[in-house]
Amino acid sequence: MNRFSLEQMERAISRKPEPAPDFEAMWSTIEEEVGRRHSGQSSTVKRSSVTRKWVPAAASAVVFLAVAVPVFAAINPGWDLWGRPGVNNAIQHGFGEPLDLSARQSGTTMKLHGVVTDGEQMDVLFTMQVPGLPDYDAVDFESVSLSDSKGKDAKPNVLLKRDEEKDTLKGMFELQDELKKSKRSMHLDASNLVFYQYDDLPLAGDIAEGSRLVPSSSSGGFAAVEIQSIVRKNDQLTIRYALTSPLEDPGDLDPHLEITSGSHTYQSVSRAVLPPDGNDLLCQSTFTIPEREWKGTKLHLTYLQEVKRVAGTWAFDFNADGSKASEAIYSKPLPANEEQAANVNLNLKQLVITPLQIRIPYRQDSNDWTEGVRRFTKVSLQLGDQRIEGSDYHTGMYEKVRHREYLDEGYLRFESPTWFKDWSGEPMKLIFSGLEITKRDLSKHWYDLAAPTATEQQVQMDLDGRKVTFTYYLKGSQLIVKSSSEDPTFKGVSQSVIRAGGKEILPDYVPAPPSSGPFTKVETYSNLPEGTALQLNPGVYVLLEPDETVEAAIN
Repeated sequence: MNRFSLEQMERAISRKPEPAPDFEAMWSTIEEEVGRRHSGQSSTVKRSSVTRKWVPAAASAVVFLAVAVPVFAAINPGWDLWGRPGVNNAIQHGFGEPLDLSARQSGTTMKLHGVVTDGEQMDVLFTMQVPGLPDYDAVDFESVSLSDSKGKDAKPNVLLKRDEEKDTLKGMFELQDELKKSKRSMHLDASNLVFYQYDDLPLAGDIAEGSRLVPSSSSGGFAAVEIQSIVRKNDQLTIRYALTSPLEDPGDLDPHLEITSGSHTYQSVSRAVLPPDGNDLLCQSTFTIPEREWKGTKLHLTYLQEVKRVAGTWAFDFNADGSKASEAIYSKPLPANEEQAANVNLNLKQLVITPLQIRIPYRQDSNDWTEGVRRFTKVSLQLGDQRIEGSDYHTGMYEKVRHREYLDEGYLRFESPTWFKDWSGEPMKLIFSGLEITKRDLSKHWYDLAAPTATEQQVQMDLDGRKVTFTYYLKGSQLIVKSSSEDPTFKGVSQSVIRAGGKEILPDYVPAPPSSGPFTKVETYSNLPEGTALQLNPGVYVLLEPDETVEAAIN
């Protein structure tokens, strides 16, 4: 269940944008797996039972169903949800199946208006008339299921947004399109519409590593916040904490920290829920707070609290036909281009255009960590005189067996701002920017460490022209290594390596949350051999080339 409406996400973004996830955590995980295999350990990884979805299903898959029918008569032609003109295009050009169905429960009427798909994803458009619609921060159904005549049952993602009309919600159910070219009878059940607002509980206790802070009230179902680490760099403060709660899925209520200083409230600029630590919910939040404001700050635990519930199950039966979807899809293969593939590290396979989206499937070109793995964090499509910002959707990883490399495959995707019957003459090019280069070269960059003590010592490294400081010290029997740089083009170290007695040792695995960088990395080495000379290598690190762009003509 996803209790985060896109409206809530838009509010959060308007306050302070949370950075899109980067992939140093992926490299770290892969390195951990490699280290385990080299050492003969089993690769058991605990996964969180709590899945936090900060982006809607629209950012996870793409959609369209084409049926030769008139334009939707039952829907306002301005049905342009959340900046997705493709949905509106599909409806206006008849590439969808209109529905005019309604069900009423507890005085609330739900109406289904139509189905749109493109062989990848299905959208079911609906509205809800809710008398006394409350103010809310999040809204969701307790359960939604969509089944077909073949017995396949799916759990759609829900996008809900307050309409301009009083007491009305407008929304979509999104799920993977199983129709393809078939016709099927569908059954939809949506149960118990629940509205939430954020509340906060002041936390009593000192803000320090090892502190256990107790909420001022137990009404939220949270027992304590245990601070595991605090990292300060200039005006940035990062707090990692474990949240104890008797609730079965406390992450569903989006618990997170806020900081108050006097009359000012600081919200996190980035936050993440990490793989759990035992039964606790492990979280990390980063704040931007001037150092002068740090004294006298207080922590608050903020979470979602139910404010209204509309009980009942809205049930519908309808038919969906995907047999003519291919008639509205334009596609063409893209020729191999070795120079282009090397520049963007992607083999672009095909141009696929539907009334909903423009997609370019790809396979990653290579993972040469010594030379550096190139990854562009931003991509846009120049379509005639229009520039459309896009995103990168990873469908999985495949193993290039010859070189034992794990490579991404997926597609670049863009909202289609318009619809042409013939796309062949429309000029298009991709513009890649925001380059990140991930490197790891164990043939160099080894630095001798003086015998570690409880007192901090430092090693200065020059990594591709970036000055990086490694600070190390003993904490009990553990060696702590911190790495940071004042160079804005050095994003950070993902996973360092220590050589002891000729053996390469990786730090303890700690889940890493998304970060836009640059960041300070804190790593812990346990059970290092005593009395052995140590050497430190930066291991996996990430460089930024913010000014580099690459263009690729595709049509």
